[in-house]
Amino acid sequence: MLTETDLALVDAVQVNPRASWSKIGAILDVSAMTVSRHWARLTGERVVWSGSTMGPRLFRGTILELSCAPGTSEDVIEQLCAMPHVFTVARTTGDYDLYALTVAPTSAAVISSLLGKLDGVQVRARRSTVYTRLYGGPHWRLSVLDPAQSELMRPDAERPLRHVTVDPGDRALFVALAADARRSFTDLAEDLGDTPQMVRRRLERMRRSGLCALRADMARPLAGFPLAALIWARVPHQHLDTIGRHVGSWSAIRFCAAVVHGSNLMLVVNLRTPEQLAEIEARLLAVHPELSITDQRLVLRMCKVNGHLLDDEGRTRGVVPVDPWAT
Repeated sequence: MLTETDLALVDAVQVNPRASWSKIGAILDVSAMTVSRHWARLTGERVVWSGSTMGPRLFRGTILELSCAPGTSEDVIEQLCAMPHVFTVARTTGDYDLYALTVAPTSAAVISSLLGKLDGVQVRARRSTVYTRLYGGPHWRLSVLDPAQSELMRPDAERPLRHVTVDPGDRALFVALAADARRSFTDLAEDLGDTPQMVRRRLERMRRSGLCALRADMARPLAGFPLAALIWARVPHQHLDTIGRHVGSWSAIRFCAAVVHGSNLMLVVNLRTPEQLAEIEARLLAVHPELSITDQRLVLRMCKVNGHLLDDEGRTRGVVPVDPWAT
């Protein structure tokens, strides 16, 4: 298990993944060298990591649920994990053995995701659902810092940019940041054949235009969350955005999105124990009585999260960079 200092450091980086060590050290009341050394140890032990993720303009796609023929689930997981447009893969209980989240920012990409094939394995059942609006989850954090510390850690607000198109340089930078959001601009510039100043401006433009965001994550079982749950719910259409935004802000939420389905809201939530699922459901129904839960299942193991391949302890063992434009 991680120490309180470790958890506070991870939370600080989750709030602001590219914050300087001196700023983080000042918030945590330790030296910049100390927090840098702690982060290096945690990344070396594969307990924490950071990377790029989709901004709100790109974050839409499909939810795939698969029931595999006996003895084939590992092959299916391996193929899904190798796909750059599949950013999350997990084992579940219930009618389906696996679920996967894809990113498909255009209509053509959505169709490609829905029709994609797996080679050499038999899938006994498959359900594909389109998600259209994301309400919460990609920037999940530990919430160890108090509100004052969190506010001091936040990056300065920036005016959004509109009508920004994606060029090959944007795509290359997004992929280059996949394994480490804290890479220096000098290091990135060497890889991309650009100048550090140009890379800095490109990243700023992508973030302000809603194409790219940065995140930090960790081996969640080591933080006390060995399980998760997938919950499907039905909400009156006129209340969907209000309820989605509220539930999406809960600290336990990993993913919360509007879906084109008989159930129009899908959640993935962190769990400390299997019994906690009933508590989460009771809270949902108490706070939003107009909501009805239509299906749920335990998530036994996360195999891939935002491109990072995870071992049985939830540690990163490699990365397949998420590429929203792969399809």
